[in-house]
Amino acid sequence: MSGETSIPAAEAALLLGIGEDEARELAGPDGNLPLETLLRRSGTTVLELARDLARAREEAGRLAGQLREVRATNVRLQGELKEGIWERRRLTEEVLELRAAAEERLMLMERIERITGIENDLAESEAELARLRGRGLISRLLDL
Repeated sequence: MSGETSIPAAEAALLLGIGEDEARELAGPDGNLPLETLLRRSGTTVLELARDLARAREEAGRLAGQLREVRATNVRLQGELKEGIWERRRLTEEVLELRAAAEERLMLMERIERITGIENDLAESEAELARLRGRGLISRLLDL
């Protein structure tokens, strides 16, 4: 074999992406790899690379689809989060309004209790006054 129709096993290993030991096994007795063998092996390597590339493209397409789904889910969840925050604020305002109304109601109930107490005292006083008038005690006291 002449130098033009073969290359050293070390170079062939680099070109084919194989180990030097494997390249030496493919080499002839002179330690060089015939170009015909290199072309045959590189065709196999190119075919393997093409298959790997096709698989990588399929995987990239699948991942791109998943990414679109994740982004769509993310947008949906962000919208739901904004709605949740708005709803929480609305409910907080409603709770504060209800709390203020409850405090106002409590104050009114306390006033009603005081007024009821005053009315009861007034009724007792009027009853006592009527009883005293009935006895004529007041008129005697007032005549003094």
